[in-house]
Amino acid sequence: MNPKSIDFEGILNSISEGVFTVDTEMNITTFNRAAEKITGYLGDEAIGKKCYQLLKGSHCCGENCLMRNVVRDGEKGYSTDVMIINRDGFPIPVEISVMPLLNKDGHIIGGFEILSDQREIASARQRAYKRDVFQNIVGKDHKMQEIYELIEAVAPHHSSVLIMGESGTGKELVAQAIHYLSNRRDKPFVKVNTATLSSTLVESELFGHERGAFTGASTTHQGRFELADKGTIFLDEIGEISLEVQSKLLRVLQEGEFERVGGKKTNKVDTRVIAATNRNLVEDIKNGRFRSDLFYRLNVFPIKLPPLRERQNDIPLLIDHFIHRFNAYFQTPKKGMARDALDFLMQYNYPGNIRELENAIEYAFIRGRGDYVLLRDLPPDMFEQSKIITELSYLKDWEKHHIEVILEQCGGNKQKAAKLLGIARKTLYNKIREYKI
Repeated sequence: MNPKSIDFEGILNSISEGVFTVDTEMNITTFNRAAEKITGYLGDEAIGKKCYQLLKGSHCCGENCLMRNVVRDGEKGYSTDVMIINRDGFPIPVEISVMPLLNKDGHIIGGFEILSDQREIASARQRAYKRDVFQNIVGKDHKMQEIYELIEAVAPHHSSVLIMGESGTGKELVAQAIHYLSNRRDKPFVKVNTATLSSTLVESELFGHERGAFTGASTTHQGRFELADKGTIFLDEIGEISLEVQSKLLRVLQEGEFERVGGKKTNKVDTRVIAATNRNLVEDIKNGRFRSDLFYRLNVFPIKLPPLRERQNDIPLLIDHFIHRFNAYFQTPKKGMARDALDFLMQYNYPGNIRELENAIEYAFIRGRGDYVLLRDLPPDMFEQSKIITELSYLKDWEKHHIEVILEQCGGNKQKAAKLLGIARKTLYNKIREYKI
């Protein structure tokens, strides 16, 4: 084939990415149709212009300019985080690759750049980051966005998950989200709150029992693991089970097998285990209350949920969510929350987390009669709790101030200060560390 018969312009225009070339003075020499579409400039407008003057890219500056490095040193380049400005003045995220253009003698005669439009990808990322509700979990705080990413990452796999967090932070919702995003979504999701089961019943509930295994066992009973075969079992409050049951649970995790209480037959199951706890299991291991080998089997993929007090900007979103839900449940047309009630709930500490907020809104629906949730409609216990927290905060502030005054009187001598305060020197050091004096 005669090289002169090749239609280079046709080839460039058939490429889906934007392509343009420059000479050694950075003047644009070719500009394909995809580049026109991305930038908004026609080829006739672009050709002859300096590329950095036309596109005003975020990388078009000194040593950061990849094209400058190409035409000067022949250095190839690639970047995924570049912004150019289109004909209408709007920023366009692009991914770029640059390489030198050489003549037959190998000398640099210009540069070649490929632009890949990243607007759809950036938009998808932005939508994902701003998700207010994810699999029935409500929250747009950056900590919750990170939780959503963890859920999506672990859901497709068989790995065990340990969800940690205070009571009322939504651990069960996270477990459900993992299950329903996995390939086990069409199989059972079996919940077990081990804290509600007596030590004599928990083994039978988990692994089942044979007829006659104990007094009252009149029939054979399938355990929760059998019911969750090919699906997911959620073991809530895992830190509450006995060491004896922990060893049998470890066997299921390691080998996928168990025996029913009173039985001799070994049963095989394929069950994904998601566990949750509000306890510090590492401390429980040190105190001999939890097996370390079971912990490491469960803690393959840990997820720690933040308490509500650490994601305050989610409180109005959660309030709206609960008002909408209770409007439907109670068949009442509440329009929202009064300003003083919202201010109180924004400043409240939430020892019971999201569950406490939900209960407070439900209480207000039952008690209140107006179009809005009023401050007086909220549970009295919340005001008592708030008063206690305020008083404790005041006492701590006073103690910190008193220690600072005594230390100043003693010229920073901690031994003298401890004596004047009537406390041990070690206690004083602890207070200094606690109050960051």
